[in-house]
Amino acid sequence: MLAARLYGTKDLRIEEMPEPEPGPGEVKIRVAYAGICGTDVHEYFEAPRATHEPNPLTGATLPQTLGHEFAGTVVACGAGVDRVAPGARVCVRPIRTCGVCPRCTSGLSHLCTALAAIGVTSPGGGLAQYMVAPAESLHLLPEGLSLEQGALVEPMAVGLNAVERAGVCGGSALVTGAGAVGMGALFALRAQGVRDVFVVEPSPPRRAAAERHGAHVLDPGAVDVVEEVMSRTLGRGVDAAIECSGRPEALDAAIRSVAARAPVVMVALYSGPVAIEASVVRLAELALLGAEAYPDGVFERVIEHMAAGRYPTDGWLDHIPLRDTAEGLRDVRDGRRVKVLVDIPADGGS
Repeated sequence: MLAARLYGTKDLRIEEMPEPEPGPGEVKIRVAYAGICGTDVHEYFEAPRATHEPNPLTGATLPQTLGHEFAGTVVACGAGVDRVAPGARVCVRPIRTCGVCPRCTSGLSHLCTALAAIGVTSPGGGLAQYMVAPAESLHLLPEGLSLEQGALVEPMAVGLNAVERAGVCGGSALVTGAGAVGMGALFALRAQGVRDVFVVEPSPPRRAAAERHGAHVLDPGAVDVVEEVMSRTLGRGVDAAIECSGRPEALDAAIRSVAARAPVVMVALYSGPVAIEASVVRLAELALLGAEAYPDGVFERVIEHMAAGRYPTDGWLDHIPLRDTAEGLRDVRDGRRVKVLVDIPADGGS
C-alpha cells in the first residue's frame, strides 16, 4: 500500500509499505480522506515528536506515517471486536493514553502525561491506504454523514472543546486565526448561540471563508484589532476569545479585546515561550485557559452537530492527491488554504 511517511524535518516520502493487519481488539480501515492540520505542519517543518527511540507508550519510531484526522471504511476486524463490522463507515479518535497516571484515573485522560496520537507518536496513521486502530477509538458515522465530513470530526472536536472551555452561550466572541480549528470554533460558537463572532485573520482566502459563514472578519494588517473590537462592542469587549493562530501578537490582541472577567482560551500550538501583559489580565480579572485535544464525549457532540447541519463544508475545503501532501503542508503553513483533505487513492493509485 501507499503511505506518507515522515523520516525527519522536511523529509516526507510517499512510499510502498506492507498492509497492516488487525490484532485482537483492532480493526483495519480502508482510508478515504485524511486531513492536514497545524500539528502536521509543526511535525514536518520544525521537528517530529516521533524519534528513532521507541515512544514509551506506543513503541513508535521514525519513520512515522502521518495523519491523525481521517475517515474510512472498516474492512477487517481482529479477534474480540464486536462493536463494528466490515462495511462500517467510521472516523477515529486518535489519542492514545496510559490509563494509569493521575490525570487518566481522574477522568482527564485526554491530558494523559504520556499522551500519544495515531499519526504523530503512534504506529500507523491516516495518510495511508490502510491503517489499523483500536476498535474502542472508532466512532460510527450516521447515515447521511459523508466520509469527507468524517475526516473533519477530529479538528472540529478541537474547536468545540475550546469553545466549551470558554463556557460562552450567546453574546459575542473573538476567534484569532481562521484555519481549520478557527473555523471549527466559529461553527461551535454559532451552535452555542453566539450571535456576533469576530474572526481575525491575515490570509485573504481564510478571511473570505470565515466571512462566507457569517463572521465579522478583521484583517490585522489593515486595522487595529483591539480598537475595532472595542468600538464595535461599545467599549465593553467580547464575552470570550478563542486563540487559534499560535501567534504571540494574536494572543495579546485577544487578551486586550475581551470584557472584564471573560475567558481567553488558548488552543493553538506555539513554537516557544510567549510573553503576556500580566497586568492586563490582573486588572480585568481575566481567565486564561488552555484547551488540549478533546475530553470524552466531544467527538459525539461534533457528530451530532454535523448531522444537524451546523458544520457546513462549502467554501473552506480543498482536496489534493496523496502525492501532493508536502505541497499541501506548505499551503496550510502559508495560509493559502483553510483546510486540506488528502484523497487517499484506491489500490494502485497515487
